[in-house]
Amino acid sequence: MYEEEEQLPYSEIDAEEAKRLIEAGAHVIDVRQLDEWNGGHIAQATLVPIAGIYAFGKELAEQNLPKDEDVIFVCASGRRSASASEIARLLGFQKVYNLAHGMHGWIGYGLPATR
Repeated sequence: MYEEEEQLPYSEIDAEEAKRLIEAGAHVIDVRQLDEWNGGHIAQATLVPIAGIYAFGKELAEQNLPKDEDVIFVCASGRRSASASEIARLLGFQKVYNLAHGMHGWIGYGLPATR
């Protein structure tokens, strides 16, 4: 017997949808490490590295983002940003998005990365 797939507390989006949301004013939080960020990032992104749950939660809260606005989390492949998305939901953010395939997907879609 197969169990029903667990419902994620955030939305998974592709690069095209992320681009549309960013153009509409969504906040972008890049959770990679500084060396990864320096290799190329989304121009509108803010770097908030995820190293530990509590430290990340504290740093995210310090960004003072409105909890009812769109927030997109991005990493290299989508795994760390998925964890960040879950933490954001626990902190009360309501419109949370995880960029599927992360920066790999963003660049693969032909979208620009700033250095």
